Amino acid sequence: MNQDWYVAEAGQGFPLVLLHGLGASSFSWRENLGPLSRRYRVLAPDLPGHGRTSAAAVPDFRLETLSVEIVRLLNRRGVDRAALAGNSLGGGLALLLARHQPERFPALVLLAPAVCLRRPPTLFYPLRLPLLGLLAAALLGPWIVPLALRQAYHRSELITPEVVAGYALTFRSLANRLAIRRLVGQIEAWPPARVENLVRQITQPLCLIWGKEDRILPLDQAEWLRKRLPQAEVHLLPEVGHAPQEEDPALVNEIAVAFLEKTLRNQLP
Repeated sequence: MNQDWYVAEAGQGFPLVLLHGLGASSFSWRENLGPLSRRYRVLAPDLPGHGRTSAAAVPDFRLETLSVEIVRLLNRRGVDRAALAGNSLGGGLALLLARHQPERFPALVLLAPAVCLRRPPTLFYPLRLPLLGLLAAALLGPWIVPLALRQAYHRSELITPEVVAGYALTFRSLANRLAIRRLVGQIEAWPPARVENLVRQITQPLCLIWGKEDRILPLDQAEWLRKRLPQAEVHLLPEVGHAPQEEDPALVNEIAVAFLEKTLRNQLP
């Protein structure tokens, strides 16, 4: 197994790990890495099969396996404790990590976390099909990036050639496309009782950020989480879709820093 992960890293101080969503990469944190690194040691990995990290970096793509491998990555980087920020799939991974090792991950910033997801986004759903899934993976390519961004973003003017090119890397190689197929195929729709049990085990301070125009994970899911996470600080952002850190990065950075400074006051250098 290839243990090499690509990690965009900057800054010093208490570690903050940024976890991206399905089909994305550390590129989705491009407007956050610099500002957040003025106060924290920020690490934004490409998950296996995404961006610059090989699909061979993990034995399988179950969420539990990915969370274990993230811990191993942090061990190799000498990160004993860290705050977690995650968008969509990355938010779901952050919750799994926080449940398994609450003392290691003392604070969470979740941006539209995929916790109550019943099925993968429509564009990726054909990858789950037994035979057609292989054909879909073979046909998948950078051409899908603008379509995916139109679903994720509320503001279509943000879909520039530079942004499309930044995300295209994930879909260029067949190995990555097959990895995304495996990931989509291994995403299980947890029964509501299991999801609720997971959420109720989270005791850490938590900041929940959600775009009011999210078409992938609608706002009612934010309300569901709010009721089950009484400690959560909730921010609902107008004119924002499924990627708040990209559509309103300045506000997201401001919210995250204020929350983390307050939460980690006794742990920062």
